[in-house]
Amino acid sequence: MATIMQICASPSWGGMEMHVGFLSTQLAKRGHKIIPVCHPGSPLERNLQERGFIPLRIRLGGYFHPSGISKLAQWVDENGVDLVHSHYSRDLWTIVPALRRRGRVPLILTKHLGTQKPKRDPLHRWIYRRVNHVVAISEVIRRNLLATHPLRPEQVSVVHHGVDLSQFAPEAIDRSQVREELGLTPEHLVLGMVGRVQVSKGYLEFLAMARQIAAEIPQTRFLLAGEASRGETGEAERILAKIQEWQLDKVVRHLGFRRDVPRLLAAMDIFVFPSHAEAFGLALIEAMAMAKPVIASNCDGVLDIVIDQQTGLMVPPRHVEALSQAVRSLARNAAQRLAIGRRGREHVLQHFSLDRMLNAIESIYHTALSKTAII
Repeated sequence: MATIMQICASPSWGGMEMHVGFLSTQLAKRGHKIIPVCHPGSPLERNLQERGFIPLRIRLGGYFHPSGISKLAQWVDENGVDLVHSHYSRDLWTIVPALRRRGRVPLILTKHLGTQKPKRDPLHRWIYRRVNHVVAISEVIRRNLLATHPLRPEQVSVVHHGVDLSQFAPEAIDRSQVREELGLTPEHLVLGMVGRVQVSKGYLEFLAMARQIAAEIPQTRFLLAGEASRGETGEAERILAKIQEWQLDKVVRHLGFRRDVPRLLAAMDIFVFPSHAEAFGLALIEAMAMAKPVIASNCDGVLDIVIDQQTGLMVPPRHVEALSQAVRSLARNAAQRLAIGRRGREHVLQHFSLDRMLNAIESIYHTALSKTAII
């Protein structure tokens, strides 16, 4: 087993930061000693503390941090770190100098988001020369990395996020009880989405669709689970104001941030994922793991997940009418909903299980550490 430093100094809260806490916990369960490093006072720090970790705290922001370099180098030495795993590429500007005299310590980077500007200038070539391997969370991110970074194909692997199927287990949750708690009756057809309240997540398209479908199928109800991103409260408020403006307050409920996502998914009949662009789509595979039929935008990382007409229905991003038509199709066909949901769960079991993800990550660690034979 290895001593692994997991670093993400982002002060925000989203899929990347959530993954750091989740991965740290799962690797610790496999016997590794995990030393998390995060931004002080960040949501990730709170999440790690709730998971039982005592994270090291480092304030990074920008690109030049002499004190941060010194502090990180000291932590690596004091804790006998065998491998460093970074999740926020900006942190490399501190991590790489900190590891300058620690050549035996491999550096792994997981790339959660795409890059618009090429990173092939001399400084970036120097930075990425020290990175042993890069994990892309989807095929679109892998292609983006090779197109914009000084990396060879063999340096990049796709490792999809995995779902803990012991938590996302339809048979383990009393669907009727959850629906009753939410004021839903057996007659209601429930559609929902989970994600940060941002325009780019497709909330406006979802609400526009709800406006159409509620008028056509009165028994439909709509659940929104998520909160504003850091610094984007105004955007979220403008989105949620549409509920009142479009007179949807009797059929749409915004539940805010929820920790019981598996229970909410159990209450739904159809899961909607109308994101404009998505590096992967963790909420999507969670819904599929709960055997829910999904309707998703046919873009980016979603293409790694959904097989159109088999494990879900795919529609163009930002296309309200196509989204509404897909909802109509599933709303009128309970047998199709059940069949798509069943195939979706089977797809997750085969391709997006937690064990599959952890085995792939540990294999990358093994390769990076092979010369020192630590694992």
